[in-house]
Amino acid sequence: MAHGSPEGDPQFSGGRDQSAGPEGGRAPELPEASKALAVDILVHGAQSRAQLAKKTGLSAPTLTRLVRPLLDAGVLVESDSIRGHGRGRSSVLLDVVDDDYRYVGVKLTSESIYAVLTNLRAEVLASRTLPTLSLDVPDVVSAVAGVVADLREGAGRAVWGVGVTVGGRVHDGETVADSPFLHWHDVPFRTMLAKRVGVPLFLANDVVGLTMAQQWFGYGRTCADFALLTVGAGVGYGLVIDHAIVPTLVSPVSHLPIDPHGPLCFAGHRGCMTAFVTSAAMADTVSLARGRRTSYDEVLELAEAGDPAASRVVTEAAHAVGRAAAAITSLTGVEHIILSGEGVRLLEIAPESLHAGRVEYAGGQASALDPVILSMDFLEWARGAAVVAIRASFPDTLPGPTP
Repeated sequence: MAHGSPEGDPQFSGGRDQSAGPEGGRAPELPEASKALAVDILVHGAQSRAQLAKKTGLSAPTLTRLVRPLLDAGVLVESDSIRGHGRGRSSVLLDVVDDDYRYVGVKLTSESIYAVLTNLRAEVLASRTLPTLSLDVPDVVSAVAGVVADLREGAGRAVWGVGVTVGGRVHDGETVADSPFLHWHDVPFRTMLAKRVGVPLFLANDVVGLTMAQQWFGYGRTCADFALLTVGAGVGYGLVIDHAIVPTLVSPVSHLPIDPHGPLCFAGHRGCMTAFVTSAAMADTVSLARGRRTSYDEVLELAEAGDPAASRVVTEAAHAVGRAAAAITSLTGVEHIILSGEGVRLLEIAPESLHAGRVEYAGGQASALDPVILSMDFLEWARGAAVVAIRASFPDTLPGPTP
């Protein structure tokens, strides 16, 4: 789980032809201000012209000028009206027809391929999970192409984009530069897969996709600033400041020093986040203490049951996450912290340790906002991949939805 890049960076553009629709047609040019209005309506729901004018500070004539091309292109529609307070006239709502569009998101792991079919608002309509039988690149390309074809066949609508995310460093939205989980280096995965998919394809880091999903369709939707910290097979870090995704390198967080006397991570760092909180490190420590192989899920079960070794490992991991959350707030000023990932249940087992780590070095200046813990499975990561495609293409994949 490596680094992210801001919107507009080539890593987010997901390759070429991003304005092409499912049949390869080119989108009409829309003013940037019009696109911003369309995104606001997609993210925050149907709104009247009066609501938009109040929010943006635009005059009624300017708003009308910006909305008109969106209506003409089929990006927005006029929906049910609402009546304002008093005896005034009803206001017509502007909205997107989210169910007229389909997107596919795919999350790759070393063990499984997770895929979802969503509508324009990233609501999951169908999902598929299949084992990763081989990590050889051609085999993964074939498997992903197959599951995308399967979801497209049952979509009932044209699929307007496919997003794929991996744990690792993605370069220019084209190449998996380094994925320690897939054991890939400099793999031109987007180009290879695009030849098999036939619709716009976008490749990104998995934490980038998850951050995007939280910003547009999750907890971060109402926050100008927030950070995302994920724990599981790796440690992930995403950052949004003033509504913009900020480039982040995950290494300073995944190898953030926690305890100079702590265990070693695979890179030889003593007492870093990776050594304390990754699922493999936690399982290895408990396995050593118990004298037999113990899985990560079993570590959590043992900790809940009061096993001394497992309880200590989980407590130390939760404390480390608290320390990392405090460091993020101290360095960025961001107080809204989302804690998530497939391993996040450890924080629900040891909330006191999470809090202790967060306030330990705060000097009375700890954020008054507790981190938000969001449990999720890998299908949620796949949903994040779908959001990569949605954000890269909306509202450019026009004209209009396909019946």
